[in-house]
Amino acid sequence: MKDLIIKIARILLPGSLKRIGKGYQCIHRHNPQMSIPYVLLHGKLFMPNKNKDYFDDYVRQFNLISDKINVDLSTDYLYPFDTMLLRVFDRQLICSITVDFGKVLNSNLRELSHNLELAKDFSFKSREKDIIASIKKLAIKYSRLLKKKDTPRANILSSYFESMLYRKPQGLDEALQKILFYDALFWQMGHLHIGIGRLDYILIEYYNKDLSDGTLTKEEAKSLLRSFLITIGKDTPAKSAGLIGDTGQYILLGGIDARGENVDNPLTEIILELMSELKIPDPKLILRVNHSTLDCVWEKAIQCVLTGIGSPLILNEEPVMEKMVRFGYSISDVWNIGTSACWEPLIIGKSFDQNNPFRSAVAMSALNNVILSNEYLPTFESLLSSFKVQYKKVLECVVSDIDFDCSPLFSLFFDDCVKKECDFTDGGSVYAYHGAQVVSLPNTINALLNIKRLVYDEGLYSIDDCRNAILKDFNDMEDFRTLLTTAGLKFGSTASEVVNLTNELIKFTGETVHALKSNGRPIKVGFSSPNYIGEAKNFPASLDGRHKGDPFAVHISPISSKIDISEVLDFSTRLVYSDNCINGNVVDFILPSSYIKQQDKLIGIIKNACHNGVFEIQLNVMDKATLIDAKAHPEKYPNLVVRVWGFSAYYNDLPEEYKDNLIRRAEVYETA
Repeated sequence: MKDLIIKIARILLPGSLKRIGKGYQCIHRHNPQMSIPYVLLHGKLFMPNKNKDYFDDYVRQFNLISDKINVDLSTDYLYPFDTMLLRVFDRQLICSITVDFGKVLNSNLRELSHNLELAKDFSFKSREKDIIASIKKLAIKYSRLLKKKDTPRANILSSYFESMLYRKPQGLDEALQKILFYDALFWQMGHLHIGIGRLDYILIEYYNKDLSDGTLTKEEAKSLLRSFLITIGKDTPAKSAGLIGDTGQYILLGGIDARGENVDNPLTEIILELMSELKIPDPKLILRVNHSTLDCVWEKAIQCVLTGIGSPLILNEEPVMEKMVRFGYSISDVWNIGTSACWEPLIIGKSFDQNNPFRSAVAMSALNNVILSNEYLPTFESLLSSFKVQYKKVLECVVSDIDFDCSPLFSLFFDDCVKKECDFTDGGSVYAYHGAQVVSLPNTINALLNIKRLVYDEGLYSIDDCRNAILKDFNDMEDFRTLLTTAGLKFGSTASEVVNLTNELIKFTGETVHALKSNGRPIKVGFSSPNYIGEAKNFPASLDGRHKGDPFAVHISPISSKIDISEVLDFSTRLVYSDNCINGNVVDFILPSSYIKQQDKLIGIIKNACHNGVFEIQLNVMDKATLIDAKAHPEKYPNLVVRVWGFSAYYNDLPEEYKDNLIRRAEVYETA
């Protein structure tokens, strides 16, 4: 019963809470009849009073959590994340933030407290010191509990929690425990999609020290990292925002440092090796690559991809960083580029950027609106002009101001918050560039190309035929649908007509979004959205040949068996993104399993695409027969991992429509 009530509470919130005796009543914001009388936490009635100041509410909640967290003390690492204490605010949650865990490692509670002494804002100083006091209390509690167990491992961990109060870690093992401690607290406070950041870069000093003084061997260090990865991934179902696996827990590898030097190191290879061996979907990996990325790293990365786990995503940092600077990020900060949960770029430890806070803009809706409007459209140019008018409205409708909650916990570790004496959501963070996403770009391009050819160039069909096809979902028009899906130029082709039309729409998108703002700040936009199934479920048929309700195309991917990985990557390098079109532009492709035996060929294809300027690449390796059999006989494939959008998941955990979509895509790409 307790679990059920908590589950209902999470569904009903956001709402308000009314005190009833020793407990609280959860009042649903839109439907009071759906209110529930109590919220139980570990058998006790408790929820904070949302009518009081939300900063105070945050601190009270954190204090409660510190007192109530239940942790397994027998594991290799302590991870204070209690799924029964997941926090829900009556405000918009802060999601997809990357804390600088390098700063977390270098700090200690004594120093953090000392830095607050000069703060003049009493309220800010008071709540931050309360947060520090709760962290200190929790660390001391774990130190004492572990000491009572009196086992060799418990005694080691006990000393780590004690030293957390006054110094930085002294070795790799201690550093991993500290990262896990704070990562769990961020999640526990309801801040979802928290990335781990540049793990190889921030841990290499500890690894090198341990090796040089004989504390650890390479194999022992690898064993510690194995335990770390397993710990991060063990609560995936509870952490998932929607589909199981969608946690945003990414580990960033590679890339440059502040001096412009490549940071590839032995830990880069070890982590890639471990993920290849573990074959788990969470955490996921993102590899920052550039012209100096080591060959051995490329080999380990492609080996990992070819295991089928969908990691790592390849982020071509040089063109992305260049665009970020042109958009408004400081040239002195972009060396520390990270991503927001999936692929949307931000600055680690400095960005409050929320990169998926709006509903996705469905480009195809603008085209369908024009076709169904009975407007006189004598030429393709008039059609395209009317489409842009409608598309502009679609983009304008999705962007709005957003009300975010505070996070005094985050503010301890984000640059400038203490200096400015304000929460990182209220101006304490350096950057707050939120992002919009466009879905169905490939479908829209294909539909426009189809109309141009069949209606205006060849005169085989009319706009009325197009209108009827949409309204009738191609009923009794299968010949027309076959032409739409199979004949003519398609998105992903390197033909100049396709590239030019795509660039025209990208430019128009950038110009339209340039005039929009959220919370007074410029907006980023990208053409990779996780909503290619959700937004398509009730969407009418479209003139790319898609039936009503069928999924849209996935990110920057072709919908044709005639376009292979080499061509779509070549196509993507010819796309010209406006300076604000940087919120994720991922080439997504399902590789036939035959590539497992062609590793060198695949490395060459990917490296060439990066050299020519592709933004990001996401690859799946699977075959249609396996997916069909796994759907029919899930018990035979308990560990089959697939890439979904910006995350990987166990195939058996996916809803049926996602399984069906992967089967369809695998079938198309098998012959590409």
